[in-house]
Amino acid sequence: MSYEISDDCIGCGLCAKNCPSNVITGEIKDCFEIDPIMCEECGLCFEICPKGAILDPRGNRRETPAKKIGKLPKAAIDEKLCAGCQTCLVNCPREAISFVDQGMLKPGFCRVDADLCVSCGTCVKYCITSAAAMGKE
Repeated sequence: MSYEISDDCIGCGLCAKNCPSNVITGEIKDCFEIDPIMCEECGLCFEICPKGAILDPRGNRRETPAKKIGKLPKAAIDEKLCAGCQTCLVNCPREAISFVDQGMLKPGFCRVDADLCVSCGTCVKYCITSAAAMGKE
């Protein structure tokens, strides 16, 4: 028995991007699958899933802090700290980040669309100035 992706998957793709064996395939929600034969059962997908949607070989799921309180924190970008490099925008798996161009007199910044954000934390991981954070309003 191998790790398995449950119906709670939000389609962020973090499991597939971080799988060291490249055995997780798919591109959109409800389409991600783990090859049970090739899976080395390292557990990285289980630990990295922000929703706790991956079941371990015994059928258990990891309880995330967000599950305990019943809500996943959304990402936000502090526009005063944002360098405008757009690294978060390029790496966001759900295209939830847009760039606000303020013309030549002011630097642009990135902004998160909370309705599209799936709380995966990819923007936080790639932000070079720590402008992106989870749970900020």
